Amino acid sequence: MITLLIHAERFSYRVNEPAIKNPEEPKVPEFEGQNVLVVFTTVEKGDDENVIKRAANDIIDIASKVKASSVVIYPYAHLSDNLALPSDAVKVLDELHRLISDRLQAVRAPFGWYKAFTISCYGHPLSELSRRIRNEPEYQKAQEMSVCEKFGFPVSPLATAIRRATLDWLRKVIPHETEAEGDGDVEEGMLRIVYSEPKGRKVPCVNDSTLIYVRTGSKPEGLPEVFKDSTNEIPVVVAKEGYYEINANALMYYFMVESAKKSPPTLPLWMSPIQVRIIPVKRDLVDKALELASKLRNYRVDVDDTDEGLGKKIARAGTEWVPFVVILGEREVETGNLTVKIRESNEQRQMTLEELMNQLKGNEALSPSPLPLRVSKRVHK
Repeated sequence: MITLLIHAERFSYRVNEPAIKNPEEPKVPEFEGQNVLVVFTTVEKGDDENVIKRAANDIIDIASKVKASSVVIYPYAHLSDNLALPSDAVKVLDELHRLISDRLQAVRAPFGWYKAFTISCYGHPLSELSRRIRNEPEYQKAQEMSVCEKFGFPVSPLATAIRRATLDWLRKVIPHETEAEGDGDVEEGMLRIVYSEPKGRKVPCVNDSTLIYVRTGSKPEGLPEVFKDSTNEIPVVVAKEGYYEINANALMYYFMVESAKKSPPTLPLWMSPIQVRIIPVKRDLVDKALELASKLRNYRVDVDDTDEGLGKKIARAGTEWVPFVVILGEREVETGNLTVKIRESNEQRQMTLEELMNQLKGNEALSPSPLPLRVSKRVHK
């Protein structure tokens, strides 16, 4: 639904002649009033009860703010090329009028007629407004979304890494033989990925950047159908005609919120933007650290080569929820036994490289990391 709202000092209309075959009987063939909120209204395909209620609440709110004496719902088919059928439009307009009439004095101009009208707009800041109300959820910012802001959503490299990891994880856990992108049929054995732009209010993670939907012919196991935070109810897996659609953004947010509840907060290993951080205890060991990182190239790994102290480097890794932190000193280089801090179990252990890789096994990065290998290349000093 699209509405154009004009706060008019004076407004009048008069029915002239039919504009469509079998127009409705005009209940109010003419009107004249002062201090009127005129709502030019285009009803679109798919406008349902939710859209009508939101439109009514918006109109009532604006009428209250401008202190209008009455409201005129004026059918106006010129704001969209996605028009509802006339019979559907009349039902929507009737319900919109009913909801507004419960609170305010309201008139509905007849649908399907050419009408002459005159209008004189007040010209104050709220006197000319427009709205597009879609049949889409209106998400509100929730306190849990602080975890998204922590990782710099939507535009940071950390956020990019997490989004890529979520999509790669879905590719891995959903059985499929072929993959396609873009809107289209979901054939047997196909994984189809659809990208779309966010609509409505932007909130972190859920509706702040490109939306990613993964479609599959079989119902995915082990995923929540709906996720609730303190403010929103967000569909994750939706059954469509002939396929299931997974909202990858919502799924990512679900995993992040659940991870934040742990002590200490820890993302799934497959999702962590940095899976292993190597911290050389002194600058002379940076090359050794880079050599070790090359052996872990199948994972998202970086080297903290900054000039800061060991304590600050370890603290930074903790702030970024890095699951495995390798402390590399002379002894570790000589013996091949690595000192590894494991975030999830909050312990420090000695491991060989092979043992560390066994801990990482099954969580290989399928997409290249958007982060530089050297922390010094991205840390703001």
